[in-house]
Amino acid sequence: MKYLFGTAQEPTVIGPRVMRLLGQSGQMYISTTGSASEEFDELVFADEDETDHDAAPDNQIPWRILIVDDDADVHKSTLFSLGGETVLGRPLHFHHAYSRAEGIEVLNKCPGIALVLLDVVMETPEAGFELARHIRAEIANTDIRIVIRTGQPAMLSESDARNVKDINRFILKSQLTHSMLLDVVTSEIRQFQDLAS
Repeated sequence: MKYLFGTAQEPTVIGPRVMRLLGQSGQMYISTTGSASEEFDELVFADEDETDHDAAPDNQIPWRILIVDDDADVHKSTLFSLGGETVLGRPLHFHHAYSRAEGIEVLNKCPGIALVLLDVVMETPEAGFELARHIRAEIANTDIRIVIRTGQPAMLSESDARNVKDINRFILKSQLTHSMLLDVVTSEIRQFQDLAS
């Protein structure tokens, strides 16, 4: 249950986090049945077994997605498409890198990234593949999901991409729709969750 501001008609809800700070459990409702100038005149405690589903820890931890692309418009369009979406009941949080080197820096600073949406051609023609190899070999992370998004289909065909062990999926930017991107992200995060559990 979310925190609410009390009015003369509706009680104020003090959620479980605040109640724990007060040394109580459950939720407390403060009824403001008196006038605005009077003090609160009634305290009502919620049932002990009532839970705050919105505040459950699993629902608050976002899935971390790293976008690595040298085109700022790709970052913006990804945020526009996926911003506000939830996957498996959890929100998405985006990290941004514009080169292979920045991608490595973000990965070193931000543990727990579930998915990398990775361009191929950045500062070098194979920068994306080099970053994928770095993730698998240097960082030795086999759980993180790596999706190549490229605008250069001639660099690697989809059938060739299936044989590259460092990446999990290959998609063309020109064919990508909102629903397709959301499906890809959902599928890869589900795989990440299965591997990490």
